[in-house]
Amino acid sequence: MPETGTTTARRERPQGPAPTPETASLSHEERKSVTHGGFWIPERERRVYQEALTTLNAAGVPYIVSGLYAVYEYTGIYRETKDLDLFFEPGRVVEGAEALKAAGFETRLEQAHWLGKAFKDGVQVDLIYGIGNGLFLIDEGWYRHSRPALLAATPVRIAPPEELIFHRLFISERHRWDMSDVAHLILMRGHELDWDRLVQRTGDHWRLLLAQIVLFDYVYPGYRERVPERVRDALLERAMHDEEPVHDSATFRGTLVSRFSFAIDVNEWGLRDLRTEAIAATRLLPVIQEIGSADVWDSQENDAG
Repeated sequence: MPETGTTTARRERPQGPAPTPETASLSHEERKSVTHGGFWIPERERRVYQEALTTLNAAGVPYIVSGLYAVYEYTGIYRETKDLDLFFEPGRVVEGAEALKAAGFETRLEQAHWLGKAFKDGVQVDLIYGIGNGLFLIDEGWYRHSRPALLAATPVRIAPPEELIFHRLFISERHRWDMSDVAHLILMRGHELDWDRLVQRTGDHWRLLLAQIVLFDYVYPGYRERVPERVRDALLERAMHDEEPVHDSATFRGTLVSRFSFAIDVNEWGLRDLRTEAIAATRLLPVIQEIGSADVWDSQENDAG
């Protein structure tokens, strides 16, 4: 099993890893997803990431590193990524964007209910304060339970593994399904996860967590102990005796986990789109309207997410 706990600082290399005999025949896209590779950030990206991180640190803006760099920190698995994911509480993202803009970054509000971006020298940093389906915003728990690490030779806080799993429960697009990340996080960190907090995080969406646990048991039948039996049993018992009120027949949750795969259900079959409703409600929140009206953004997109 791959080792865990190695800091990103010890993994960085001055140049990209050479293909191994096992990977030499793979396509570029396949090599991007080779797991447990050497940690490497191309020099241009590394320089911009370091500038963004040191700028935010100097400005005292709290943020956490999430995405593939956080997954690497907990699992040792590295994949190429086109950007750096930084998570902010909504009330601090404008402050972060202002600091980056003053440092020469171009800023754009991509989707007002959850996502801004900062660019420099063709390198992208995502400023994330919610989730694309509109169900939740980043809260202080992400930072309170985060862990210290180094990225691009800069001290950072890494997103907690429980929140990484929770966030990925809602990503099930045809072109991106994060089941493997969840499975790897459970495999490598299941013994130390705060399972009670994770179950509490999932709330009414507990079925998604149960589905991932069932998939984990299928993928790793020899590692069932990574999920406490009491957690598995409680969720299975809840599923067996589910007494949730029946919703009207037009309500379904497909678009909450996949915007595109279930578009036909809404567009052609007339089912109610809870994703659109959640996004609309989030955009009415005062903190989100303040983000949208801030003069820090060089441009804004109108995509509904």
